[in-house]
Amino acid sequence: MKKEVGLSNILVGILYFILGILFLTATSELIKTFNYVLVSICMIIGLMQLLQFFLNKKYINGNYTDLFIAVVFIWVSLILYVYYRVMINILPILFSLYLFIVACNMLIKYIEFKDVMGIDRKKYLFLFFIAIGIGLLLIFNPGSMIFTYLKVTGIYLIVMSILYFYDCFKLFRK
Repeated sequence: MKKEVGLSNILVGILYFILGILFLTATSELIKTFNYVLVSICMIIGLMQLLQFFLNKKYINGNYTDLFIAVVFIWVSLILYVYYRVMINILPILFSLYLFIVACNMLIKYIEFKDVMGIDRKKYLFLFFIAIGIGLLLIFNPGSMIFTYLKVTGIYLIVMSILYFYDCFKLFRK
């Protein structure tokens, strides 16, 4: 268990560190790139759902869920591609969603690590409350201050990566 937790902490720490650096150095080109990546992901999901609908012949059973999902994802990708400014306006909301997911992850780690010796669980609870706070701030005050939020989120991700590396170091020392 220690080896798996340590390897997981190293990988997540590296990814969070890289993402944090990207957010700290965010420019308008990064936001445009993020928009194009999101458009591509939505289009791929839509096309895969459409293929799955026709290949599995779900229309025979009257199951149109995959078709509905495909149309929605394709529609969203086209809207995001055409209306780039919409993406800029909803980006804080998307980041708040990400922070809520991170907060849930921190709460799960806080609960899961109660049986693992040598890990200080309080920092996960602390990170949970920080992520919830920043996420709520992004929802209720999205404004045009996206770069400030990206920098704050970048700092948060770098702190999280350092804590992951610290946990890994502490775990491997024992």
